Amino acid sequence: MTQVARLTEAQYLERERLSETRHEFVDGQLVAMAGETKRHEEIVLNIVFALRQKARALGCRLQTKTIQLRLQTGRYRYPDVMLNCLSSDDPRIEETPCFLLEVISDSSADTDSNKKLAEYTRILSVERYVLLEQNSRLAVVYKRQGQQWLVETLEGHGEIDIPCIGATLTLDQIYDGLELLS
Repeated sequence: MTQVARLTEAQYLERERLSETRHEFVDGQLVAMAGETKRHEEIVLNIVFALRQKARALGCRLQTKTIQLRLQTGRYRYPDVMLNCLSSDDPRIEETPCFLLEVISDSSADTDSNKKLAEYTRILSVERYVLLEQNSRLAVVYKRQGQQWLVETLEGHGEIDIPCIGATLTLDQIYDGLELLS
């Protein structure tokens, strides 16, 4: 069996800076990012449209899947939507988001619902982590309450509060203009 060489964090960052393909960095290995669907992209754009003005007015940065999130474990992820209100000097990397969101696809469901859930809920600055379905109006919202995490499932209608910018995001806004399968 051939053993795959592990990269150092510095090697990964240099490689990623020069790469045309995005890769997450997990335990010394590159993990290529899957291509998104049009539906996935529309959902992300709807969220950005709904939140960007409020975020900017408060001096916060709303970013999508091209900005890296550095985890304390030395892993790097590319959240679909990330909101950060604390200062950052690195133009490519965030470390202290208050809100993270992933749009689930068939290929990412296990990672988003398990591995990223465990990683993202360890970040002390994160107040909300949201998982969105692409084909139905369904959101699973993880809310920090002190040291605990509460889970809320929204189906059909409902709203997600985003405390760090004093905003809400409705399922109507998220799925606006999309014909859904169910």
